[in-house]
Amino acid sequence: MTEGSLTPFRDTAARIAQDKGYLAMAVGSDGARSHTWWKRLVEYGPWQTRGYGRLGPPDPEALDGIAKLFGTTAEQVAVMVAADWYGVRPAADVSAHVRRLSPLLDRLNEADGELVGTLVRRLADDA
Repeated sequence: MTEGSLTPFRDTAARIAQDKGYLAMAVGSDGARSHTWWKRLVEYGPWQTRGYGRLGPPDPEALDGIAKLFGTTAEQVAVMVAADWYGVRPAADVSAHVRRLSPLLDRLNEADGELVGTLVRRLADDA
């Protein structure tokens, strides 16, 4: 997710699509959305029609599968959906721990940020 992004869900999907492709995204999300849905999202964005009808947000039942694909929680996916489809952004109310690390994380390039994210997810799984 890029700093200050207005479309964190789409940005995350686009980054994953570059590495995996749309069919792998459908499989990696446990079929939460089809490869066509992922392709339309990345290429056109939320709510866009492009002759296929509106691309609506994922339903609550799809969030766990998408969270698995994104390497995050269903709650974080819901926040990303709210931002992309409805323009709703969370308040910046975060813990002191996160505020302390935030400036350091913001200085990392995208690749290093991904590496730190992988490490944090691994350590959190072991906790």
